[in-house]
Amino acid sequence: MTKTRAILRAIFGIHHHHNDVARHSTTTRSVMMRVTLDAQHVTPLRRALTRDCAGQPWTIRIATLPHTERVQLSLYLPKDAVNGAIQQVTRIAPAAQFGHLFEIPDTPTDGWRDLLRATSWAQAASALRPARTHVKPGDDSVDTLDQLLSVSNVLLDTELADRAALFAQLGACCETRYGVPAQQVIDGLNTREALGSTGLGQGVAVPHSQIAGLLTPVVLYVRPRVPLDFDAPDAKPVTDVIALLVPEGANTMHLNLLADVAQRFCDQHFRERLHACASATEVCRLFSSTGEASEIPALMPYPAARTGAPGARLRA
Repeated sequence: MTKTRAILRAIFGIHHHHNDVARHSTTTRSVMMRVTLDAQHVTPLRRALTRDCAGQPWTIRIATLPHTERVQLSLYLPKDAVNGAIQQVTRIAPAAQFGHLFEIPDTPTDGWRDLLRATSWAQAASALRPARTHVKPGDDSVDTLDQLLSVSNVLLDTELADRAALFAQLGACCETRYGVPAQQVIDGLNTREALGSTGLGQGVAVPHSQIAGLLTPVVLYVRPRVPLDFDAPDAKPVTDVIALLVPEGANTMHLNLLADVAQRFCDQHFRERLHACASATEVCRLFSSTGEASEIPALMPYPAARTGAPGARLRA
């Protein structure tokens, strides 16, 4: 558990503060943290957080895990309250497990909400259903970014004037390598973008769509030579684009890939290492190494029904 606390502090740059300082340093919810623990610990933890977060906006949401005595909590906290929350969790429930962590933009876009929805659903499904031992070819299955990202799909220092030029580049790549008309890809990405920006903040954008006629999921990483305006929630231009294209109707695959993006790109250390990669080979190697060493719970290891589950709908 000590290692877990150290990892969380490293991700968010959290240090010890006196309570009075923490209470006045921020008034916004800026971090969401998921914790799984025994149900008996919820009440004392809620009381402790109510006391520690007095005067600050915070929320606790509880999801029961059927056939167990454990629950999953989603805590929405000011960033400066996270350190104290971690201490309270480990004091009250030493066997608690920490899950996904997100630094929430002040004005989250629909792209950010897509990630939140995807990780919430994929993690819950993974916890509640047994893994399949065999997946038939063509099923809506378990592909991850490191499995799908190839050297030929990594475009570094690309000359792009704007978002339209980016989508044109992605469409051209798909037409050349996967036989899907470029305009179909462009239209799919634009349709999704019209619902709300897929810029996430911190220089990251995740344009995504389901494409009719596409036979295999496609992941492309693009690093523009000049950062692109993407209407991101923090108004920062985009330096990292991770594009996700999946076959039409592959809802589970779509969700799993978005959850994978969240696991990696919400980690500042990962983003810094990615920026240090000087070649496509190094980028792919980084994705593979972080996939193997992930501290965050695994994605859903089985295909779900294509009709989806409540809350699993994506804007695509």
